[in-house]
Amino acid sequence: MNRHISILGLGWLGLPLALKLQKNGYSIHGSTAELDALKSLCKHSFLTSRIKIESDNIIGDWESFIDETSTLIINFPPKRIDDIETIHPFQIKQIIKHTPASTKVIFVSSTSVYQNSNSLIDETEDCVPEKASGRALIKAEQLLQQHFGDNVTVLRLAGLIGPQRHPGRFLANKKQLKTPNVPVNLIHQKDAIDLIEAVLEKKCFGEIINGCADIHPKRKEFYENAAIKLNLPAPVFETTTKENFKIIDNSKSKSLLNFEYQFSNPEWIFTKQHLPEINIIGAGPGNKNLLTLKALEAIEKAEVILHDNLISDEILDVNTKAKRMYVGRKFGDSEDQETRQNKINRLMKSHCEQGEKVVRLKSGDPYVYGRAAEEARFLKKHQLPFTVVPGISAALAAANICNIPITERNQSNAMLICTAHTADYSFEQLNGIAHMLKAGNTISIYMGLKSLHRIVPKLLEVCKDDTIPVNAISNASRKQQVIVTGNLGNIEEKVAKATIQMPVVFIIGATPI
Repeated sequence: MNRHISILGLGWLGLPLALKLQKNGYSIHGSTAELDALKSLCKHSFLTSRIKIESDNIIGDWESFIDETSTLIINFPPKRIDDIETIHPFQIKQIIKHTPASTKVIFVSSTSVYQNSNSLIDETEDCVPEKASGRALIKAEQLLQQHFGDNVTVLRLAGLIGPQRHPGRFLANKKQLKTPNVPVNLIHQKDAIDLIEAVLEKKCFGEIINGCADIHPKRKEFYENAAIKLNLPAPVFETTTKENFKIIDNSKSKSLLNFEYQFSNPEWIFTKQHLPEINIIGAGPGNKNLLTLKALEAIEKAEVILHDNLISDEILDVNTKAKRMYVGRKFGDSEDQETRQNKINRLMKSHCEQGEKVVRLKSGDPYVYGRAAEEARFLKKHQLPFTVVPGISAALAAANICNIPITERNQSNAMLICTAHTADYSFEQLNGIAHMLKAGNTISIYMGLKSLHRIVPKLLEVCKDDTIPVNAISNASRKQQVIVTGNLGNIEEKVAKATIQMPVVFIIGATPI
C-alpha cells in the first residue's frame, strides 16, 4: 500500500502534521516557499523541497515533489493582500495544471467560506463568503473539485488555536470590540491534524467536511478568560444589540470518520490537564548520536528550549525553529543561584500555560548534578505535566569512549560519582571519598579542574600511594575531546601543561585499556 504523502506547506499546521504522519508510518515529502525556512526544515528526517506557487508559475521541482505520491495535502492559506480573490484561484490553477486528476487530494480550507446566517451551518450550505479570503477559498474549492472530482476532500477548518496560537493573545488589551455574545467556532491544532489523518486512514475522498469543536462559547467570556489565564489585559467589548453569527456543525466529521475531538470544548486549552507535557531532558555529554530516541523526538518537536551552558551546538541544531533561551551558568558567574532558578521555573510555567511544548535541556543526566529535582518539585507543586528523560552522564560516557573499566572483576566493584565542591565545603565528605578510593573503588569527580589542588593532597594523605591512576577527560564525546592520563603524583602537572578546557570529568582508580 502506497503511504507516500506530499504536504504543500510545512507551516504551523503542516510541520507537526508531517511529524505525526511520519511517526505513524507514512513517507513524507514536505515543502516550503521560503529559502530560510528550508534550511531549518532540512534538519528533519523526511524530504523537504522548496515549492513556491505563483499565479502564473511554480518555482521548484513540482514533478519530483508529487512523484509516487498517494495523497497531496494542499495547506497554504490565502495571503492577506490586495486581489487575493483573483491571485489564490490562479495559484490553485497552477497546481491543477501540473497534477494528474487521478491524484488523491486533501485541501485544507476554512469555515470562512460560510456566511453569517444566525443558525447552525453544515456542509450542504450554499456558500456566500463575506470576506475576500473566503471568496478566494470557495473558488479554490470549486476548481479543485472540477479537476479532481471524487479524489479530493475539502476540510473546512474553524479558527485554529493551539501552541503559539493561544487565544489569550488574540484580543488581549484591545478596546471597543463588537459582537460580545456571538458563539466562537474554533478547532485545536491536535484535532485538525487528527482529522487529516482520519481522512487518510479511512480513504475518505470526494467529501466536504467541517472541522470544529463541539462547544461554541460566547466570544466575550472566552477571550476575557483566555487573556486572564496568561496574565494579559482582558479585551474590552462594547454592548451591541444586533449580532450576526454562525455555528459550525461538526456532526458529519464525527459520523463519517468516527471522529472524537480531543478539544471538544475550546476552553480546555486553559485547563492544566490539557497542557502539553514539559520535558526535562538529559542531553548527555554533547554528541548528538548519544541522545536517547525519546530525547531526540522531544527536542525536534519543541517550541521553546531552555538550555544550560554546556549543551553542544550540534544538539541545539537538532531544532532551529524553536525559541531558544539560554538559562545556564558558567564558572565564575555572579548571578545568584536562587534568582536564576526562579527565572527558569517562571519560564517553564508561563510557556507551558500558553500551550507551547517546552524542553528544559540539561547536559549529562538531569538528576546527576543537573538540579532537575528543584524544577520537578516546582512543576509538581503547580500541577504542571512533566517528564524527565534520562541522559548519559559524563562519567559513564567518558569511561566507555576512553575504554576505562570503572568496575572490573578483582579490581573495583563500585564507582562513586561526586562533585569537586566537596573539597571546598566538606572535609568529612572528601575524607570519606579518599577512604573509598583506598579501599579499591573507582572515583569520578565532576567540576574538578579548578579544585585539583585541594583534592589530590587529601587523596594522597589517605591513600599514601601516588601511583593510583588518574584520567582527566575534557569535552567527552565531542570533536574536541582530550584525555590526559597520569597518577596522583603527576596529574596536576600534566593537566597544567595540557591546558585542557572545561567541562572536565576525572576518573580516578582505573587505567584505560
